[in-house]
Amino acid sequence: MTPKKILGWGAVALVVLFISSGDTFKFLPKPAREASKTSREFVVSLWPKWLRPKDTNEQREKEIDKIEKGQGAK
Repeated sequence: MTPKKILGWGAVALVVLFISSGDTFKFLPKPAREASKTSREFVVSLWPKWLRPKDTNEQREKEIDKIEKGQGAK
């Protein structure tokens, strides 16, 4: 690999590290930590809805609430 490729992949690795966990680094100033969080929220919002994690227990919790209220489950 050429030095340009190594530097390029190193820069990509630093960007990914900053976006993924930059808000936990206490040595960074507050605006930089907030930029990390904002960047992460932006990147996550680019994912399609069908790839996002789903609450698999949501329907079960609704049925339990219905039973507890005395309405019965369908």
